[in-house]
Amino acid sequence: MNRLLCTTLVKYSQRNAINRNSAVQWRALSVFSSNRHATADRDTAGNQHYDIIIVGGGMVGTALACALGKNTRLENKNILLLEAAAGFKQPSTEQYSNRVSAISKGTYRLMKTIGAWDEIERTRVKPVLKMQVWDACSDALITFNYDDFAENISWIVENDVLLASIYRQLESVPNVRVRYSSKLASCELIRDGADKSTVQLADGETLKCDLLVSKSVHPVVLLSKAFLFYF
Repeated sequence: MNRLLCTTLVKYSQRNAINRNSAVQWRALSVFSSNRHATADRDTAGNQHYDIIIVGGGMVGTALACALGKNTRLENKNILLLEAAAGFKQPSTEQYSNRVSAISKGTYRLMKTIGAWDEIERTRVKPVLKMQVWDACSDALITFNYDDFAENISWIVENDVLLASIYRQLESVPNVRVRYSSKLASCELIRDGADKSTVQLADGETLKCDLLVSKSVHPVVLLSKAFLFYF
């Protein structure tokens, strides 16, 4: 790469400092431990059926599951989030993680909407007031900032902190169920002529749904006519 990216960060304010006495406590959602989570219907063949299945519980998939679950127009829909990992660990209050993301204003508003931003602020977050990008072969550069640094242009958040804060919100969403150690083996899609989208897991279990969201399937979001109204 012949370009470098330099981000000027302001110092932590006191409210963003690590507070070991009030660290965010969260627990991973158990696959079967809570009756608050939606239970699947069963079709005539005995397969579990969900209205929406999201494959992949990373930051994007988890945020999507939380946003859909908190949407009042979808509160009667059974949503399943499939995560290949065995579970998630609580972010450390002693050490910083070197895996971070630059959060745009759009993502900031999403985190506020689903209630995760307060958790993020209570853990760790770093605001970005100014950004400079310059060419490595010349003196050309461009600077991004608001007049008088009146607003943040971005926020730097550790991935673990972001994910943990979203999962904390999922604990209060009754129609979203999370299943760990669930790997996608194959799928049959509505667009291929099937009545429902069918998900085959690596352990042989079969799940069906009206809406399948997966980064491993093209296009990323597969919509049935029943859900076009909501999006």
